[in-house]
Amino acid sequence: MLLNPNVQIPATDGAMGAYVAWPEGPLRGIVLIKVELWGMTPHMGEVAHRLAAEGYAAVVCDLFRGDTPPVPTDPVETWGETFAAFDDVRATRDCRHALGWALAGCGGRGTAPVFAWGFCMGGRFAHNLAAFDPRLTGAINFYGRLSFPRLMNKPFLPIEVTRMIACPYLGVFAETDGLIPATDVARLDADLAGNPSTAIVTYPGTEHAFFNDHRESFHAEVAMDAWGRVLAFLDLHR
Repeated sequence: MLLNPNVQIPATDGAMGAYVAWPEGPLRGIVLIKVELWGMTPHMGEVAHRLAAEGYAAVVCDLFRGDTPPVPTDPVETWGETFAAFDDVRATRDCRHALGWALAGCGGRGTAPVFAWGFCMGGRFAHNLAAFDPRLTGAINFYGRLSFPRLMNKPFLPIEVTRMIACPYLGVFAETDGLIPATDVARLDADLAGNPSTAIVTYPGTEHAFFNDHRESFHAEVAMDAWGRVLAFLDLHR
């Protein structure tokens, strides 16, 4: 069962649904969560509530705009078809709309520095948002794909816009990931070398989606360390 949006964010050609988890105490920051290929999953909601418990409002953005995404048990071909059909230009614009909405007070609830944290598919949109919108306070990319074949709806690749990123950036990757070769991570690190607030981490002995405790690739010890890195990153740059 997918998360049901509890807010609507004005966006390009309509609105984008989002699920917001708000802290009970003082607001320390706002985190725009960019979803995996599986969309608004319970895992995304769990991450949102963990952030809220730490004082950060979390906004899980429905980048699929209500469409039904694939599930991990679907054939790999279905995953590829979804990737190929997904409009990166529209989703990047939606991310900018979400950032503007958060900076304007999240519908009247409060203002604070805004970060983007993306997982898998969402990682590239946290990356793109950092490149294309200087209003973002910081970006966190958990195993987001950096390069892939160019398509009409993907006219730019994340790896091509890295040097436009000036905000703090945390990139977290697995040692073994069929979608993200080590050479891409090395180029990311090199292209961010001029940014003093960058940290790129590759965890040995891990696979893609090691942070997701709903997946077989989940690695509890590494996930705990990665969570600590995220909180430290947010606390340092807010």
